[in-house]
Amino acid sequence: MEKKTKTSITVTVLIISLMLIFLQTIGAFYSKSFALFSYTSLIITNIFSSFLKFTSLNRVDENLQRAQIVSIILNSLTLSILALVITNKASISTNIQSPKIIYIYIAEVTTIIVSIGLIFCSFIDRQFIFIALLSLLMIFGFLTHIFERIISLDYYLSIFFTVLTVIQTTLLIKISLKILKNKKRYPVLSPKKT
Repeated sequence: MEKKTKTSITVTVLIISLMLIFLQTIGAFYSKSFALFSYTSLIITNIFSSFLKFTSLNRVDENLQRAQIVSIILNSLTLSILALVITNKASISTNIQSPKIIYIYIAEVTTIIVSIGLIFCSFIDRQFIFIALLSLLMIFGFLTHIFERIISLDYYLSIFFTVLTVIQTTLLIKISLKILKNKKRYPVLSPKKT
């Protein structure tokens, strides 16, 4: 019974997180902010980490667990590359002389809604606390204009979130490889067919 409760809680966190990713991506697209895209990649990395915990909770086929862990590794690598591409695009838009318009109000409203969802998720899974606090940093950054050009703030936030994404995906890949190595070393004996 307790195992079913943990599984349903983890599934709830994954569903809420996926909805938050969808909302953040739409907000990033309409606000034209690269920082919001980079922040989305950080949320996705946390979801991969939650999914890794979820796969270790379930007692499913050993090959299925290995496939899930390998997919987490490959998707984490892809996400790191995508975050670097987003930062590169942000640097190009910063260097262009024509001013890029970022719709700050859309970015703020989207980030506030996502931060509320992340705070809710942090009550269930503690790893979302740090991401929720980072969303408050982004809201504060967009509210108070630290730089003369908002594009500079967008660029620096994009770099910050990209660095955090690369660090987090590196740690996630390291943990995933360690789990795979242990599974190869200590394989679970499959039950005999009767």
